[in-house]
Amino acid sequence: MVKSGKWVRSLLAAALCFSLGAGAFAETGTYTDEEGGVWDYDMGIYTDAEGNQYEITDDSGNSYASSSGAGSRQNADGSITIVTGEEDSVVQNSDGSLTVDSGAIQVVDQKEESKPLTYEEWQARMDSIADRNGRVTETFYRKSENEMIPVSVVYVGLVRSMVHLNGKEQLVDTCDLVWESEAPAEQLLAVINAPKNGQAKMRAKTSAKSTVLDTCRTNRVVRVLKVGKTWAFVDHNGLRGYIQNTSLTFYPNERYEYETGYISVKGKTPKGETVYIRSAPKNNSRHLEQYPVATPLTIVSSDGNWTEIDVEGWHCYILSKYVSRNAGATAAAE
Repeated sequence: MVKSGKWVRSLLAAALCFSLGAGAFAETGTYTDEEGGVWDYDMGIYTDAEGNQYEITDDSGNSYASSSGAGSRQNADGSITIVTGEEDSVVQNSDGSLTVDSGAIQVVDQKEESKPLTYEEWQARMDSIADRNGRVTETFYRKSENEMIPVSVVYVGLVRSMVHLNGKEQLVDTCDLVWESEAPAEQLLAVINAPKNGQAKMRAKTSAKSTVLDTCRTNRVVRVLKVGKTWAFVDHNGLRGYIQNTSLTFYPNERYEYETGYISVKGKTPKGETVYIRSAPKNNSRHLEQYPVATPLTIVSSDGNWTEIDVEGWHCYILSKYVSRNAGATAAAE
């Protein structure tokens, strides 16, 4: 499920704006500067190396996004920023979702933080998404060899995923989830692989000129529904669309050996402390997200300095000094 906080018609992710002369950089496309910041003129936004986002304006104060195509962006603070055409209207629905006339953003639903939804409430939410966003990817949890239980997916990880099962959210092994797919067995899952720009665009059709449905950040895990020669049809947080194969690293949906643990600082969880997860096991790799201490982790491997993890739909890395393992909680590969 995609979280939605604030929404705006023109692209405005922070109060501070970057004002550039007409000749500073190219006025279309994406540019990465020496500090690791990303200038996205199509979206009209600058993302610095820490993940902070700012509007790009010209000398007259006009946003570069005002003439760009429709699209969306998941911001670091959990909000969704929407860019629409001049004549598009944005409607906020009673359930907290958004509808755009052009269809560029079909649905963005607000995650319930206060209490878990009942299965009936969750199913009603999924039905609402299906009405505005096409068919939901029907998913089953393989409880045993002969028992399959329909579930709603909160997020998908390469190793473990969060689903709504028996009236509450539960982490399960992703290999125990089954969904209809035409993809080969070795390509049922994929991780967004966009090290330069930090994002890949999900489109409505297999064309680089088609409508942008969503902007998928690098290292997010998606389910693969079909693989073509240059495009894959995927499900990302309940939104279905096409991403170029060059922006994906494919994986089979297989069982992994893993440990469970949590984020800590010197083995403790002091209130208010947060830690970055990263796109690669390098000190200069991209910051993906900040998580508070005590956040649960699925630990896949470790080389000493860095630990490969799954966390809330990311397949990524974290400095090993910020990881504490749960005693006796190891899952053996089958």
